[in-house]
Order: sequence, then C-alpha cells, then structure tokens
Amino acid sequence: MKKLLHLSIFILVITTFYGCPVGIDYPLGVTGTEKINKDLLGTWVSDSPEAEVLKVKFEKNDDNSYKVTVLERGEMYALETDNLTGWVTELEGKTFLFFKPENEEKYYHYMIKEIGNGTMVTCDVSLLDGGVDAVTSTEALRKQVASSMKSPEYGAESISWTKE
Repeated sequence: MKKLLHLSIFILVITTFYGCPVGIDYPLGVTGTEKINKDLLGTWVSDSPEAEVLKVKFEKNDDNSYKVTVLERGEMYALETDNLTGWVTELEGKTFLFFKPENEEKYYHYMIKEIGNGTMVTCDVSLLDGGVDAVTSTEALRKQVASSMKSPEYGAESISWTKE
C-alpha cells in the first residue's frame, strides 16, 4: 500500500511539473520588438501523441507577432482557449517562442532546438535554477533560462513537428 501511495505521488509530481508548461507572468522577450521567423508560418503537426498540442497553425499577425491557433488539442492541453498571440526572441544563440492566450495574462515558453526543411524540434522552457519564484521580470526570466540551459537535463524531452 505504501509503495502505491509513493508511486501515485511520484506520478502526480511528474505530470504536474513535466506534463505541461507553466504560465509565467513575464515574457522571455519584449513583445513586438523582434521580427517573426517566416519559417514558422503554416500548419504544424506533432509526432508525439502525448504532446499538449497535436496540430497548430501560425499566421502572420504583423511583422513582429503571430496569430496562433491550436487546431487539435492533446490530452494534457490545459488552456481554455485555442487562440494565442506568439512572438520569437533570441537568447544565448537559441530561438525561443513565447505565447499569450487571448483570455489570460500568462506567457508560455518553448525553445526551438531545430527548424528547417519542413521540420521543427521544440522543447518546453524549464527553470532548473531558481524556478518560477525567481522570475520577477523579463530580465530575471532571461537570466533563469540562460542559467538553466547550462544543465545537461535542459531540453532533454523534445517534440518533433512536421509542416503540412
């Protein structure tokens, strides 16, 4: 019985902290200042049945942002909307995507590990150093992500995407 309890707690912790991204009060970049990456435009399909999003469409909103529509949700999708605004930013030589759902003030962050030839590989942004509590501004978030990227565990779990 004790083993079952420990296993249940372990599964709860894993799905809470690793199953879906955490909304953060601050964006990783300054919204509306960096040009969109045109390679992202179009519809993308995930290869992972466990992904929060299985199919997503990126459209140009303006020169510096995307209109993002979730076309197919995964089982772990936790947002109340399928409509988001998206931006890109650069940090430590890597490209990051961050999104703001239309009905909340939180931002959700992902790193683009690879993109090209109709494929993309992304991973959640993990805060392995100070955690969410250490994020008090965009600059603090950037420092936390830069520090976390030095860890060998950072970005270990990836999702591959194919452009339709």
